[in-house]
Amino acid sequence: MTAADLSLLHQATGGIVAVELNSGEQFFAEVVIVVDEPPTPDVFLLRMNREADGAFSAMGGGESHLLADISRVALLPGIEYSERSPGL
Repeated sequence: MTAADLSLLHQATGGIVAVELNSGEQFFAEVVIVVDEPPTPDVFLLRMNREADGAFSAMGGGESHLLADISRVALLPGIEYSERSPGL
């Protein structure tokens, strides 16, 4: 994961992003919390399903992914994200 992607995760906390894992799997997720400190930097996510009308709905329980297992994160057009900096 790049520093830019980590910054996007922090910015999107509480919002929905597109996530791509190193395995190639892609999905939408709501970012619950980002822990970018040792010993295991990770992110807790809720997978989201995009409905036909563009709304998102949770697909089940949350899951945790090591930051090292995420290859890319993208903000979604039309979603408002906070302007806070990591750690604030």
